Amino acid sequence: MDRFPTAIRDVFARKIFDSRGSPTIEVDVYTEAGFGSFSAPSGASRGRREVVAFPPGGIDEAIRAVDEMIAPELMGVDASNQFEVDGIIQQIDGTSNFSRIGGSTAIATSIAAAKAAATSLNLPLYRYLGGISASVLPLPLGNVVGGGKHSKSGGLDVQEILVLPLDADSFYEAALANVLVHKRVVELAPEGSIYGRNDEGAWVTPFGVEESLKLVKRACEDVGSELGIKIGVGIDVAASTLWSGSEGKYVYGREGFKLTPEEQLKFMVKLVEEFDLIYVEDPFHEEDYESFSELLSSVSNCLICGDDLYVTNAELIRYGSSRKAGNAVIIKPNQVGTLTSTVAAVEVAKLHGFVPVMSHRSGENVDPSIAHLAVAFNCPIIKTGVVGGERISKINELIRIEEELGGKAELASLEGVLT
Repeated sequence: MDRFPTAIRDVFARKIFDSRGSPTIEVDVYTEAGFGSFSAPSGASRGRREVVAFPPGGIDEAIRAVDEMIAPELMGVDASNQFEVDGIIQQIDGTSNFSRIGGSTAIATSIAAAKAAATSLNLPLYRYLGGISASVLPLPLGNVVGGGKHSKSGGLDVQEILVLPLDADSFYEAALANVLVHKRVVELAPEGSIYGRNDEGAWVTPFGVEESLKLVKRACEDVGSELGIKIGVGIDVAASTLWSGSEGKYVYGREGFKLTPEEQLKFMVKLVEEFDLIYVEDPFHEEDYESFSELLSSVSNCLICGDDLYVTNAELIRYGSSRKAGNAVIIKPNQVGTLTSTVAAVEVAKLHGFVPVMSHRSGENVDPSIAHLAVAFNCPIIKTGVVGGERISKINELIRIEEELGGKAELASLEGVLT
């Protein structure tokens, strides 16, 4: 076979640590003229239908899978043919959920190959994947008060309260707004009520959901007034972590109350209306399409977003759209295992009128690739935290992309979705 710039000549895997200090896998792909590397993130709150993160033998077995099964099959393959690369990975695994080699192994190899192809052609990843039209920067959705599985020492029953700048003049200004809100929350909170930061950099407090929303909303109003922009408030309930199937109720253990599905729906509607929420993620457990649909029809000017409900799976998104189960969907590449499957999920979401939200995981790495994916796939929102090195790396990369695009750069708009 004649060698060409994007031909794969080596694949290598190693064990590294994520932002929680947990081991994960990083894969390097070398082509004749380029190099790409990607390290798989991990989630603490995981959807039941996500692909399996690692094979039964854990990360060590995943690394052996790269060395002994994946690398030999990818030698000489054109890294720019993503369908062929991902098809080989899927064929090697041979299962529907990557239980043989692990979804983390698959996504690390898949994205590393794309990055290697991009560098081989002297292109940034967003331009390589998105073409010449990739020029829209996503709005940054950032968590400022946290709880759930990301805050083991206390905090909210729900997973996080988030902020989303809507009409900033640039991505930099939007990111600045989130940073200032994050700082303002501390200034407004009673002395001694901030316990520290959680896995994703959000503040941990003793307050309940409604008191926390009041605090964040006030911070948004203050900062928004200073900057002359509107900053919306959102919430990630991560309701599957609250759901007790045996009781048929959502259990808010820290606040001491339980809600039936009907009461949960009323509670969500109340929060949206009382605090003018523009974003609600996973308000019901991962099987309850009907309640998602009921909430969507009960509120206005609000994104009802599914994460555990859809796990970046094109077929599930297609099914959910037929049930009108929300109008936004979280996109996490490691939930589905390959870049091509991620693209399919984004395309199906857009086809059916869902807003795709590119998202980090709680166990992250400094790798900024999802910033490039958000631009390449024209995702109007990126959920990637506010502070912390592994979060800031994505924010700063988007600032660099904005600078590189120059006058061609645009900031995404939710006009028509939030009216």
